[in-house]
Amino acid sequence: MGHEVDPVIEAARRRVVEVHRTVRVGVRSAAVSSSRVIAEALADSVVRRGADRVFGIPGGGSNLDVIGACAERGVPFVLAHAETPAAIMAATFGFATGRPALVVATRGPGCAASVNGAAQATLDRFPLVICTDGVHAADTRRVAHQFIDQIGLMAPVTKWSGILGSGDPSRVAEAAFDMAGAAPAGAVHLTLDPTTSESRCPVSVMEVVSDEYALERATTAVGKARRPVVIVGNAAHGWADDIHNALVHLGCPVLATYQGVGVFDHESQFAGLYTGGAIEQPLLDAADLVIAVGVDPVEPMPTPWRTAAPVVSLSPSPLDHRYWPEYIDLVGSIGPILRRITHGSSKTAWPVGEGRRRLDQSLVAMRPPDRGTFGPVDVVDAVIASAPVGTLATVDAGAHFLAVMPWWRAREPKGLLISNGLATMGFSLPAAIGLSLARPGRPVVAFTGDGGLSMVLGELETLARLALPITIVVFDDATLSLIKVKQRPDQGGDSVVRYFPTDIAGVARAMGVEAATVDSAAELRRELTRGWDRPRLVQARIDPSGYPHLLTATRG
Repeated sequence: MGHEVDPVIEAARRRVVEVHRTVRVGVRSAAVSSSRVIAEALADSVVRRGADRVFGIPGGGSNLDVIGACAERGVPFVLAHAETPAAIMAATFGFATGRPALVVATRGPGCAASVNGAAQATLDRFPLVICTDGVHAADTRRVAHQFIDQIGLMAPVTKWSGILGSGDPSRVAEAAFDMAGAAPAGAVHLTLDPTTSESRCPVSVMEVVSDEYALERATTAVGKARRPVVIVGNAAHGWADDIHNALVHLGCPVLATYQGVGVFDHESQFAGLYTGGAIEQPLLDAADLVIAVGVDPVEPMPTPWRTAAPVVSLSPSPLDHRYWPEYIDLVGSIGPILRRITHGSSKTAWPVGEGRRRLDQSLVAMRPPDRGTFGPVDVVDAVIASAPVGTLATVDAGAHFLAVMPWWRAREPKGLLISNGLATMGFSLPAAIGLSLARPGRPVVAFTGDGGLSMVLGELETLARLALPITIVVFDDATLSLIKVKQRPDQGGDSVVRYFPTDIAGVARAMGVEAATVDSAAELRRELTRGWDRPRLVQARIDPSGYPHLLTATRG
């Protein structure tokens, strides 16, 4: 027997349902409208403060509004295959242009997949703004699908992580770009939420300037030094001319960190790399003063500082870590400070050409014995001999960087890029794409291992689609060689470091990139006589037996 429905109650129920439906539609419509307003504010900030590209992978939410608003303002979108390489592309583009770039990702898995890219930007000091969709604050009580604490997730790997809501989004967005670019540069994360009026802004640290007493002490120390050695680091890129003039005036040997390469390249003074390893230690032992120009403690290996000479450190912002026991710590604009403390100094007592002599000695010591095989240094020699003048380079993490970094000479700031602070694999190819977009028409070589390339393999299609003049050189030994060199006999054997051989060139061709495989230096040189104006990949199947020598010679 059925229940009779009271028509009055049924009518009331229908009115309640209709009201709820109308409210939901109204809230949804308001959120959509507000999302577009926030997206336009973010796009305006890109135009005013950021680099003129947007990177990422669209989801179905508000980041499509961001992409559309940017396109309306003439800022093109670069579609990638995964969020981490998209972030690396954007961060590198921002670093090369000097203006923070924007990368967008969807909520949940998109945000989670961006974490390594954010960490790379922050620890390598590349400026980046990350905008993610998120579960709206108004929905968090009822929505569990793809809901994670995105702000908390990104906080440890960014300079700031917060909400871009409807409350003064222009001010928040511009503050995010300012913070991303402020020294030390890094990633800033915004989750776009049109249902909240939160308007808390990221705030950059106020500039700190050294006092007159510290400057006078540093000037006296430099004036008294007879055998100073200078180390140039990542934070020095913006003052290359001032640094060149001051250091040529001093005439002392100059070392560069991996990320400081290219800032100073005077032929008679450049003495090679500083990594915290063994190869540069004799030069530092002979110094009576070390001048660290823009060296960030994130750059050297985590080894103890072994030099007895006092240190004068120049940095654009206060340092959070103390790698060396500073004698004098100067904070502010590096170029003017260096001019000030070296102005009255005379030429040092170092013999003319001492830097070049030391560099030549270290390169001889590092070169592995000739075994008559095709080794990693042979690959680098061939590329150096073939690359057009002005070729830029990116380098992945892996054993091959031990061969690339000492021999490849960058002739300009930001001409050789490597992930050093984070030292992440999968950096070189997306970084090359970002660098090539920032330096249109310049040939770029991306040095990578087979392991690092496999992590970003989808971006081969991105390279083909963008038709950029990038040559990918793959050091292929089907092994995680840097880990293999460090592995002890009781740590799992070959099965934990070796892969099956892969036809990497065949994969590249299938994704639209011209490719070849070579087994000798002569073949590589022939292959590199052409093709620098278009995307291509060269798979160099090498003998990795030279890596242990490289590691021992450089790091001890």
